Amino acid sequence: MSTEEKIIRIPISRKQRKINERGKGYVECEVSNRWLQFHGIIEDLELIPVDVMTENEDGKERKLCELILKKEDILRAINFEK
Repeated sequence: MSTEEKIIRIPISRKQRKINERGKGYVECEVSNRWLQFHGIIEDLELIPVDVMTENEDGKERKLCELILKKEDILRAINFEK
């Protein structure tokens, strides 16, 4: 039995593969080829830098802009209920 035959491939989704490639701070858009890339938190100021990213036609990553957001504003927005 060859080495290739011994390898058991475990399928993962495209989304999980992108998370694995880009890290835990990766949040993809569900309707476009864009995503948010979080880089952690500036603890003493409770600010979170976020890059808005896209891919060029050749597949290279490109930053569209950077946002510096307050942690409390992000939490308020994701906990918003109508």
